Amino acid sequence: MESKAKFDCCDNSQEKRLSSVNDTVSRAVSLCSKITEFEDVPLPGAAGRVNFGETVSLFSLPIHDHSAVDGYALGGSGKKAFKIVGLMIAGDCPKGRIATDEAVRIMTGAPTPNGTRSVVMQEHATVSDGCVVPNFDVPEGDNIRRAGEDVQVNQSLVRSGTRLDARHTALMTASGYQTACVVRKIRVAVLSTGNELRDTGVGMGPGHIFDTNRPMLRTLLNSNAVETTDLGIIKDDLGAISETLKEAAGDHDLIITSGGVSVGEEDHLKAAVVAAGGSIEGWRMAIKPGKPIALGKIGKAVYLGLPGNPLACFVDFLLVGRPVLEALAGAVQRAPLVLNARAAFGWQRRPGRLEFFPCNIVGTSQEGFPLLEKTGRAGSARLMPLIEADGLGAVTAGCSSIEPGSELKFYPFRADMGL
Repeated sequence: MESKAKFDCCDNSQEKRLSSVNDTVSRAVSLCSKITEFEDVPLPGAAGRVNFGETVSLFSLPIHDHSAVDGYALGGSGKKAFKIVGLMIAGDCPKGRIATDEAVRIMTGAPTPNGTRSVVMQEHATVSDGCVVPNFDVPEGDNIRRAGEDVQVNQSLVRSGTRLDARHTALMTASGYQTACVVRKIRVAVLSTGNELRDTGVGMGPGHIFDTNRPMLRTLLNSNAVETTDLGIIKDDLGAISETLKEAAGDHDLIITSGGVSVGEEDHLKAAVVAAGGSIEGWRMAIKPGKPIALGKIGKAVYLGLPGNPLACFVDFLLVGRPVLEALAGAVQRAPLVLNARAAFGWQRRPGRLEFFPCNIVGTSQEGFPLLEKTGRAGSARLMPLIEADGLGAVTAGCSSIEPGSELKFYPFRADMGL
């Protein structure tokens, strides 16, 4: 993404500079103080949580030398007959020592007896008259998993700031952990502002619309690492908004609002943040949709004001809101997954801002890139194109004409691995 501020070509006031996404994210992250409280959570319920401090191995992994295959543990070398003197299965405790002319029938995962030189797979040996004969001279250590070859005792398993998933819970469990020490849940308050908004199930009148942003944001925040408080819909009243924000700041790490961050007479949020004892700045991004965004602090709580239009709200949360959550948790910042793609459509547009649009993958280009098609007519208030999309396409700020085959960027909604 572009790193320099851009003039808004759609704004007659050239003094009003717009910030790049990277600059906006950097500013938002700088407002965050890492949460220092932690808790122990049973595995595997820690998935999605952020590791607090470094986790080290309690044991070597594997704990003991063991067989990687079903076969025969050999006490010596060569293509000769080895007398079979026992059987070892997983969970057995080896006793004694095998001689150089002896072998033990062994199963995968079973500890190798003392004196084992190598293990020959059963497919590579012949058994007759109580003896096993390898088909070749089996190399020293073949088919033996050595103690500590994966992890040494006291070795770092999971670094501080790592967001845990199934891979980490498996490794920690193998090393003897029952719980993970994780950052406490991030406390987020969500509210919408607007006289026109109503919750579903509430009577509608002329000029009223259902509030879609708050349920959407709550769904986006629905993770094992976040505790969300729904503060509902607040009327366009400076005093009511200010009082709600001031109260929310007392016991939340992040306050997210949608709507009211533009410059209209009824857009009270900026003044309300100040009235609540906070500080705020407009941080207009050089993107479309999602240009208006507000950043600030109220006490110790970070404030993030998102646009009222649903697509703009959705885009700004993904671009800015998620990095804020990562910063509050002290998590390692992860750049969004962005793929090179090609257009399967033509489009004439006014340059000036990086533009995002819902799109579908409709094929693959000759170079192997996804071919993208726009889903429906553009519009920051439209939801149906978003529902039907595979992800967001992006056009650079300087581009005025898209032809089939033009270069695009693609932000997929789904990652097949689910990690």
